[in-house]
Amino acid sequence: MVRGTGYGYNRHEASMEITVEIPGPLSGQPTEELARRARLLLVIDEVRAGRLTRAAAARALDMTLDDFLIVAGQHGLYAIDHDIEDFKRELKAIPKGQR
Repeated sequence: MVRGTGYGYNRHEASMEITVEIPGPLSGQPTEELARRARLLLVIDEVRAGRLTRAAAARALDMTLDDFLIVAGQHGLYAIDHDIEDFKRELKAIPKGQR
C-alpha cells in the first residue's frame, strides 16, 4: 500500500506501508515505537549500503541532519566515513609542522 504519511525522502513523496511480524518478546512494546525504530534502522542500513546520503536519510526521517548524525552514531554509523588507510596516507602527506 502506498500512501502519503509524511515519511519519505521529502514531504511530497509517497511512502509505502508494510506489515511486519514482530517476534513475541518484542510484542508488548508500543506499536508506534516499534515502527519508529524499524524506519530508523532501515534508513541507517540504506546509508550504509550507499543508497542514501546522510542528508537524504535525515529528510526521510523528518530530522535535522545533526539529530540524525547523533542517532546514527549510536547505531555505529558515524558522520565521517573515511577508510583508515587512506587517512594514514593523507596524514603522512601533511608536513609535521602543519598537523
